Amino acid sequence: MDIINFKEIESTSVWARKNLSDLNDFQVVSADVQSMGHGQFERSWYSSDKNGGNIYISIVLKPENIEHLNELTRFTSYIGAKTIEKYGIKAQFKFPNDILINGKKIAGILAESVFIGNEFKGVIVGIGINLNLNKEEVKNIDIPATSIFIETGNNIDKSEFLEKLLHNFKKEYDEFLKNGMNEEARGLLKV
Repeated sequence: MDIINFKEIESTSVWARKNLSDLNDFQVVSADVQSMGHGQFERSWYSSDKNGGNIYISIVLKPENIEHLNELTRFTSYIGAKTIEKYGIKAQFKFPNDILINGKKIAGILAESVFIGNEFKGVIVGIGINLNLNKEEVKNIDIPATSIFIETGNNIDKSEFLEKLLHNFKKEYDEFLKNGMNEEARGLLKV
Protein backbone atom coordinates (compact mmCIF):
# COMPACT_ATOMS: atom_id res chain seq x y z
CA MET A 1 0.00 0.00 0.00
CA ASP A 2 1.08 3.54 -0.72
CA ILE A 3 1.65 5.44 2.55
CA ILE A 4 1.91 9.23 2.86
CA ASN A 5 3.55 9.97 6.21
CA PHE A 6 3.56 13.23 8.16
CA LYS A 7 5.67 13.99 11.23
CA GLU A 8 2.77 16.08 12.54
CA ILE A 9 -0.60 16.97 11.10
CA GLU A 10 -3.89 18.23 12.50
CA SER A 11 -5.79 15.09 11.44
CA THR A 12 -5.05 12.38 8.89
CA SER A 13 -8.79 12.05 8.17
CA VAL A 14 -9.32 15.77 7.59
CA TRP A 15 -6.28 15.88 5.28
CA ALA A 16 -7.48 12.79 3.38
CA ARG A 17 -10.98 14.27 2.95
CA LYS A 18 -9.57 17.58 1.64
CA ASN A 19 -7.33 15.73 -0.84
CA LEU A 20 -9.66 12.84 -1.68
CA SER A 21 -9.84 13.51 -5.42
CA ASP A 22 -6.02 13.25 -5.66
CA LEU A 23 -5.76 10.05 -3.60
CA ASN A 24 -6.01 6.49 -4.86
CA ASP A 25 -8.01 3.56 -3.56
CA PHE A 26 -6.10 2.07 -0.60
CA GLN A 27 -3.88 5.12 -0.14
CA VAL A 28 -2.87 5.43 3.52
CA VAL A 29 -2.28 8.74 5.29
CA SER A 30 -0.18 8.31 8.45
CA ALA A 31 1.11 10.69 11.10
CA ASP A 32 3.58 10.41 13.95
CA VAL A 33 1.46 12.96 15.85
CA GLN A 34 -1.98 14.44 15.24
CA SER A 35 -2.59 17.82 16.87
CA MET A 36 -6.36 17.67 16.32
CA GLY A 37 -7.12 13.97 15.91
CA HIS A 38 -10.72 13.08 16.60
CA GLY A 39 -13.04 10.19 17.07
CA GLN A 40 -16.79 9.80 17.05
CA PHE A 41 -18.78 12.99 17.84
CA GLU A 42 -15.56 15.00 17.32
CA ARG A 43 -14.11 13.71 20.62
CA SER A 44 -10.40 14.52 20.72
CA TRP A 45 -7.89 11.68 20.36
CA TYR A 46 -4.72 11.99 22.44
CA SER A 47 -1.59 11.61 20.34
CA SER A 48 2.08 10.96 21.17
CA ASP A 49 5.19 9.79 19.32
CA LYS A 50 7.15 8.93 22.49
CA ASN A 51 8.41 5.44 23.34
CA GLY A 52 8.24 4.24 19.72
CA GLY A 53 4.98 5.85 18.62
CA ASN A 54 1.42 4.76 17.98
CA ILE A 55 -0.85 4.23 14.99
CA TYR A 56 -2.65 7.29 13.62
CA ILE A 57 -3.76 6.54 10.07
CA SER A 58 -6.55 7.04 7.59
CA ILE A 59 -7.16 4.56 4.78
CA VAL A 60 -8.79 5.98 1.65
CA LEU A 61 -11.18 3.51 0.02
CA LYS A 62 -13.05 3.97 -3.24
CA PRO A 63 -15.09 0.76 -3.65
CA GLU A 64 -17.57 0.27 -6.47
CA ASN A 65 -19.78 -2.01 -4.37
CA ILE A 66 -20.95 -0.10 -1.30
CA GLU A 67 -23.63 -2.57 -0.17
CA HIS A 68 -21.82 -3.48 3.08
CA LEU A 69 -20.24 -0.11 3.92
CA ASN A 70 -22.50 0.23 6.95
CA GLU A 71 -20.42 -2.59 8.50
CA LEU A 72 -17.02 -1.07 7.59
CA THR A 73 -16.33 0.28 11.10
CA ARG A 74 -17.04 -3.13 12.61
CA PHE A 75 -14.95 -4.87 9.93
CA THR A 76 -12.02 -2.53 10.62
CA SER A 77 -12.43 -3.10 14.37
CA TYR A 78 -12.26 -6.84 13.73
CA ILE A 79 -9.03 -6.41 11.72
CA GLY A 80 -7.57 -4.16 14.42
CA ALA A 81 -8.50 -6.59 17.21
CA LYS A 82 -7.12 -9.54 15.25
CA THR A 83 -3.82 -7.70 14.74
CA ILE A 84 -3.60 -6.68 18.41
CA GLU A 85 -4.26 -10.28 19.49
CA LYS A 86 -1.07 -11.39 17.69
CA TYR A 87 0.72 -9.69 20.61
CA GLY A 88 -0.82 -12.10 23.11
CA ILE A 89 -3.67 -10.00 24.48
CA LYS A 90 -7.42 -10.54 24.13
CA ALA A 91 -9.29 -7.69 22.46
CA GLN A 92 -13.01 -6.93 22.62
CA PHE A 93 -15.20 -4.76 20.42
CA LYS A 94 -17.37 -2.10 22.03
CA PHE A 95 -20.12 -0.86 19.74
CA PRO A 96 -19.98 1.29 17.73
CA ASN A 97 -16.24 1.85 17.18
CA ASP A 98 -13.90 1.01 20.07
CA ILE A 99 -11.49 -1.86 20.73
CA LEU A 100 -10.97 -2.62 24.41
CA ILE A 101 -8.53 -4.66 26.49
CA ASN A 102 -9.94 -5.59 29.90
CA GLY A 103 -12.52 -2.80 29.61
CA LYS A 104 -9.93 -0.13 28.70
CA LYS A 105 -9.83 1.56 25.30
CA ILE A 106 -6.83 0.63 23.16
CA ALA A 107 -8.14 1.68 19.74
CA GLY A 108 -10.81 3.67 17.97
CA ILE A 109 -12.11 3.43 14.41
CA LEU A 110 -14.01 6.09 12.49
CA ALA A 111 -15.31 5.49 8.96
CA GLU A 112 -16.61 8.58 7.17
CA SER A 113 -18.24 8.38 3.74
CA VAL A 114 -17.72 11.30 1.37
CA PHE A 115 -20.45 12.35 -1.04
CA ILE A 116 -20.67 15.26 -3.44
CA GLY A 117 -24.39 15.72 -3.88
CA ASN A 118 -25.70 12.18 -4.23
CA GLU A 119 -22.47 10.87 -5.75
CA PHE A 120 -20.35 8.61 -3.56
CA LYS A 121 -16.68 9.66 -3.75
CA GLY A 122 -15.11 7.35 -1.20
CA VAL A 123 -14.77 6.51 2.44
CA ILE A 124 -12.02 7.44 4.86
CA VAL A 125 -11.30 4.97 7.64
CA GLY A 126 -9.50 6.60 10.54
CA ILE A 127 -7.67 4.21 12.86
CA GLY A 128 -5.97 5.13 16.13
CA ILE A 129 -4.23 2.37 18.11
CA ASN A 130 -2.27 2.85 21.33
CA LEU A 131 0.88 0.83 20.79
CA ASN A 132 3.45 2.39 23.11
CA LEU A 133 1.69 4.88 25.39
CA ASN A 134 2.95 4.56 28.96
CA LYS A 135 0.92 4.72 32.19
CA GLU A 136 1.54 8.47 32.56
CA GLU A 137 0.42 9.24 29.01
CA VAL A 138 -2.87 7.32 29.23
CA LYS A 139 -3.86 9.69 32.04
CA ASN A 140 -4.29 12.29 29.26
CA ILE A 141 -7.21 10.27 27.89
CA ASP A 142 -10.63 11.10 29.32
CA ILE A 143 -11.75 7.47 29.65
CA PRO A 144 -9.96 4.36 30.98
CA ALA A 145 -7.33 3.52 28.34
CA THR A 146 -4.38 1.24 27.79
CA SER A 147 -1.75 0.29 25.20
CA ILE A 148 -0.05 -2.87 24.01
CA PHE A 149 3.08 -1.65 25.84
CA ILE A 150 1.20 -1.31 29.14
CA GLU A 151 -0.46 -4.72 28.71
CA THR A 152 2.63 -6.68 27.68
CA GLY A 153 5.62 -4.67 28.92
CA ASN A 154 7.03 -4.85 25.39
CA ASN A 155 7.84 -1.93 23.15
CA ILE A 156 6.02 -2.40 19.84
CA ASP A 157 7.67 -1.74 16.48
CA LYS A 158 5.26 0.71 14.85
CA SER A 159 6.30 -0.05 11.24
CA GLU A 160 5.96 -3.79 11.78
CA PHE A 161 2.54 -3.41 13.43
CA LEU A 162 1.30 -1.12 10.64
CA GLU A 163 2.47 -3.58 8.01
CA LYS A 164 0.58 -6.43 9.74
CA LEU A 165 -2.55 -4.29 10.16
CA LEU A 166 -2.64 -3.21 6.51
CA HIS A 167 -1.84 -6.75 5.31
CA ASN A 168 -4.72 -8.18 7.38
CA PHE A 169 -7.08 -5.46 6.14
CA LYS A 170 -6.19 -5.94 2.47
CA LYS A 171 -6.34 -9.74 2.72
CA GLU A 172 -9.99 -9.76 3.88
CA TYR A 173 -11.34 -6.53 2.38
CA ASP A 174 -12.45 -7.84 -1.05
CA GLU A 175 -14.37 -10.69 0.57
CA PHE A 176 -15.95 -8.22 2.98
CA LEU A 177 -17.09 -5.98 0.11
CA LYS A 178 -18.76 -8.97 -1.57
CA ASN A 179 -20.33 -10.69 1.44
CA GLY A 180 -20.13 -8.41 4.48
CA MET A 181 -18.86 -9.61 7.85
CA ASN A 182 -17.77 -13.24 8.03
CA GLU A 183 -18.56 -15.60 10.91
CA GLU A 184 -15.11 -15.23 12.49
CA ALA A 185 -15.55 -11.46 12.57
CA ARG A 186 -19.05 -11.70 14.00
CA GLY A 187 -17.78 -14.07 16.72
CA LEU A 188 -14.83 -11.87 17.69
CA LEU A 189 -17.00 -8.79 17.86
CA LYS A 190 -19.59 -10.24 20.24
CA VAL A 191 -19.39 -8.44 23.57
